[in-house]
Amino acid sequence: MRSIRIWFTKKDASKYISHLDLTRCLIRAFRRTDIPLWYTEGFNPHPYLVFGLPLPLGVEGLREVLDIRLTDDSYTNERVLSELNRVTVPGIEFLEVAEPIEKNLAINKAKYTVSVPDVADSKLFYSKIKETVEKGEIIIEKKTKKGGIKEINVCEHLTDFNCSFDNNIINMSFILPAGNDFTVNPVSFCNALFSMVGEETPLHRIVRHKLLTKNLLEFK
Repeated sequence: MRSIRIWFTKKDASKYISHLDLTRCLIRAFRRTDIPLWYTEGFNPHPYLVFGLPLPLGVEGLREVLDIRLTDDSYTNERVLSELNRVTVPGIEFLEVAEPIEKNLAINKAKYTVSVPDVADSKLFYSKIKETVEKGEIIIEKKTKKGGIKEINVCEHLTDFNCSFDNNIINMSFILPAGNDFTVNPVSFCNALFSMVGEETPLHRIVRHKLLTKNLLEFK
């Protein structure tokens, strides 16, 4: 038995699939292949699928990660990739299969981009976004592990923020915490930012480009 890591996209309409439904979707996909997937032992065996970090609903992912185990060591990574892309659904494309290098606990941050098209006064909206972030206080509510609610200032955890304006489209890029111990939801951040700017939440697209380690290296 050996472990392998699968990189895939989750975009377009598939970004509205919840994490639970995504798991079910991928289990059905595996069952349509001849991939020798390892099942957990015990009274109720189920396929061993471990995701690096679930995506918030509505956020696209360009390089998501899934770990599985194979019962046949001779089954090649290339064959896994081919089989999965043969049975996949729109929006989910399998990019790469490789041996895991780091444990999932090494995931600490994530790189995001946000595009906001067709704002009524794009230049003013752009200026307000930059001014709001530079002030250094954007408060969101976050659930604690004990089920309570606490307020956090996203700006204390926001790094590499950049905002540009081109052809009436506002583009933002930034890095936020995204680990097992502490995660900042990019949807909550954007909603709070737009609210502080004084606009109703505009149509926007959030994309997670890659998962990062504590040292800002790409997770492998």
